[in-house]
Amino acid sequence: MTGRMAPDGKVVRSNPQQFGVIRNAHHIKLGKAPEESSVWDSSFEGEFDKADGSFPMLLDWLMSVEHDRAGVFEPKEATDDQISTLVECATSLAVRGPRNRESCVALAERVRGPLQGRERNTIIGANMQRSQRLIADTIGVSGKFAVLLSRDREFIFGDGFFHNLLCVVNPPHNPKMLVPLTPTMAVVVTRPSAYRTQPRFFSYLMSPEEVDACNHAVLTYSATEICFRSQPPPMERVFPRGVHLEYSSSENPIDAFIRRIPGIRTQSGILGGPLLNGNVW
Repeated sequence: MTGRMAPDGKVVRSNPQQFGVIRNAHHIKLGKAPEESSVWDSSFEGEFDKADGSFPMLLDWLMSVEHDRAGVFEPKEATDDQISTLVECATSLAVRGPRNRESCVALAERVRGPLQGRERNTIIGANMQRSQRLIADTIGVSGKFAVLLSRDREFIFGDGFFHNLLCVVNPPHNPKMLVPLTPTMAVVVTRPSAYRTQPRFFSYLMSPEEVDACNHAVLTYSATEICFRSQPPPMERVFPRGVHLEYSSSENPIDAFIRRIPGIRTQSGILGGPLLNGNVW
């Protein structure tokens, strides 16, 4: 059973399959009447077939990664197929998430006012239909990737999480995301503007304070729903506002954590990463 928290603090517990369903979210219907079809109607549901069929395999692989040293990025072996699957699945959560859907209709609603029903969904679909391929293909299997593990504190999920991939219509520059996948595991996927190509995949055992920072980001970027397993998050003042917020600059805990991944070159020219066996990875 999963707990779902609303901005007013009310919690409902239910089977997680009952949460987060948006029907016909990937259909573009251009008929004038609600039931009217058009020769221009289309669907991009197939864009997510690889991700939907790969989550079980992805989770099996990530849960098999061992890590015993807290606070250290340990390089791990990963095949191109494994990295491609990680990118595809993480991207699908960012693209299909409510935060991205809201961004795809935001301009239209600023000009025309609130939209409803089929017209709103059509505008959202038209603006997000190419995002999955643009993002996943831009990242490919190059960049920096990490599985983040937690033993004492649980990750939460929400209708928003940390990423810079909103309403993507062109290949993104410096894509980055920190995605909670289970209560004990999250992943980082990023392709920085400058980085050392190897090693590309790491494991990292997080402290409770670091998990709290990840959860604060979820509370900040979410608007209406927070999901948790057994540890309800504190009601941060950002979440009750009921809107998708974001950090105002790159000087925030999540960006700072991502910059620590070994091999990422910062603006100062310094490669991130703690010392391991006397060397900077």
